[in-house]
Amino acid sequence: MNRLSNRTALALALLMAAPLAAHATEITAGTAEFITARDCVAGPTSVCDDVSPIVSSEYGGNGGAFSSAATATFAGYGSASGSVSLSGTIGAPVLHASASSDADKRTNTNSVALQSYTYTGDTPTTRTFGGTLTYDQIETGFYPDNTGVYALIDAFTLTASAIDVGTTPDDNFNTLFDADFSAEGYTEVASMTFADTASNPAGSGTFGVDVPLAPGETIWLRVLLQTPAANGSTTNASHTLITGWNDSTDLRPAVTSLPVPEPSPLALSGLGLAAIAVAARRRRAPR
Repeated sequence: MNRLSNRTALALALLMAAPLAAHATEITAGTAEFITARDCVAGPTSVCDDVSPIVSSEYGGNGGAFSSAATATFAGYGSASGSVSLSGTIGAPVLHASASSDADKRTNTNSVALQSYTYTGDTPTTRTFGGTLTYDQIETGFYPDNTGVYALIDAFTLTASAIDVGTTPDDNFNTLFDADFSAEGYTEVASMTFADTASNPAGSGTFGVDVPLAPGETIWLRVLLQTPAANGSTTNASHTLITGWNDSTDLRPAVTSLPVPEPSPLALSGLGLAAIAVAARRRRAPR
C-alpha cells in the first residue's frame, strides 16, 4: 500500500512533458532510507490495527548512493533511526534500524539496498545469498503489520542493464521499496522473508535464498529491513542485518563502497531458516 501523497494532475503533466532521458538516474546498485511517524487507528483487534497517513517523515539517500541514513525524534510520536550501506563483503548490504513510539502512535524505519552481481565463472552453479539479523524488541501488544522486526531478501534478473530511480530521494526510495521493475524486465529468482512480532530481548535469525547462476548472468539482490514500533513499543535492529554470499568466487559486484567497521559476515553455506521466517512476500506495505 503506498500511503504517500499522490502527485497533482499539474505535477503529473509537467513530469510527462519533461525530457526523462535528461533527468533520470539509472543505477546498478544503490540504497535508500525512509523514517515515518503516524497515529494509530483502532480496529477490532487492537488500538493500532491500522495507521493514519504520514504525520512526519524524513528521507535519506539519493539515487545510486552507496550509503543512506535518516534519524529523527518526532515530538509526541517517538523516534526512529535507520541506515544502510553497501559495506559488506564485495559490496553486500549492511542495514541498521530502530524505532520507539509513544502511546497511540507508530514510528517506523524502512532501510532498503539494491546490489547487482555478474557471475564470471565458466560453468553453471548455485550459490546462497543470505543474512543474519540480531535485534531486541519490547512489544506492548499485537498490532497486525504495525510492530516487530521484518526483513526481506529478493533475488531477480532484469533484461535491462540498469534501473531508473528518478531524481529525488523520495523517487529513489519509492522505486527501491515498491520494487516494481516490470519496465526493466523483472523475473523473480528467489525470495524469503523474516518476521518477529513478539517481545524478544535477544532475537536472532538467519535466512537466505538459493540463487542459480549462469556464466555471464547478472543477478540483482534487494534487501529490506523495517522496524515498526506501535503504541509504546520499541523495535531495535541496530545490532545489524548483515548479508553476503556463501561463496563470492567469480562474482563481480556493480559497486563496492569503502568498508566500515562491521562484524565479519557469518559463513552462510549452511543457512538454516529460523522458525519465524515466513513465506515470501514482495514487500511489507506499511511504512
